Amino acid sequence: MNTGTFRRSLAVAGAFAALTVATTSFAGAPSADAPTVSVRYDDLNLTTSAGVNALYHRISVAARQVCPDVFSRDLGVVAAGERCQANAVAHAVSDLNNPQLAQVHAAHVSHG
Repeated sequence: MNTGTFRRSLAVAGAFAALTVATTSFAGAPSADAPTVSVRYDDLNLTTSAGVNALYHRISVAARQVCPDVFSRDLGVVAAGERCQANAVAHAVSDLNNPQLAQVHAAHVSHG
């Protein structure tokens, strides 16, 4: 893999919560001011399961960084944070358009 010529990264974006008196809502798509984290994968070989699994882990970690904390006593905040993370991962996987990564994601989603 030639990492000197080309650096690959993926921006994972999350939506910030808009808290009101009794509800929590998230934008359907990340806005321009949504937090983003770049996920580098130029060091990974995405033709191997090890490389794809490592990238999926990195994407998942990035989603946790950009989404609200799911460790809250407010179940609405917890649910919104979990949805944010799931959406951020799904969008990142979709943006990469890598069939092996899509399979890893589908396996994680089906197993919870």
